[in-house]
Amino acid sequence: MRKFPDGGRWQCTLLAGLCLISAAAAGDEVQFEFNVGSPSVMTIRHSLAERSAILKAHFQAGAIGFTHDGLIAIREPGSLPRDTRTTVELLVTEENKDRSTLYREIARANGRPDWESQFQSVFAERWIRRAPVGWYYRAANGQWVRKLSPGAPDTPPATPAVSPFPGN
Repeated sequence: MRKFPDGGRWQCTLLAGLCLISAAAAGDEVQFEFNVGSPSVMTIRHSLAERSAILKAHFQAGAIGFTHDGLIAIREPGSLPRDTRTTVELLVTEENKDRSTLYREIARANGRPDWESQFQSVFAERWIRRAPVGWYYRAANGQWVRKLSPGAPDTPPATPAVSPFPGN
């Protein structure tokens, strides 16, 4: 398995899994190596990593949470002091911009821009599943859910009836 300078083995595993899902759904034995190390992807990953320590404190405090679509959001903006809220809003905006760009750039780097939304969905589910106990996420119905058990969302994600990768 390919190693990345920052130890990002989980991304390689995730993307290899996507390849297997795609090949299985298509009924083909397709060999495809995903590129998660393009210069633009590495730049975005660096930006996300720099912001993560600050965001972690807000996740732990319950001020922010993951959303079902692979982004983050402020849970209760009115509960934050005005100066803190402004800072958190800026952090959330920057984080979501980078996350959206990350999904797009991974899809482009692999020659499959049509898979952007599928990458976003897989990352969203994975971030929710890997969130520590006590952190929040917003389900597809808009409800905030506090993570009560490790390893899986407290409400299972819907399983798609068809392949999430069109055209393959």
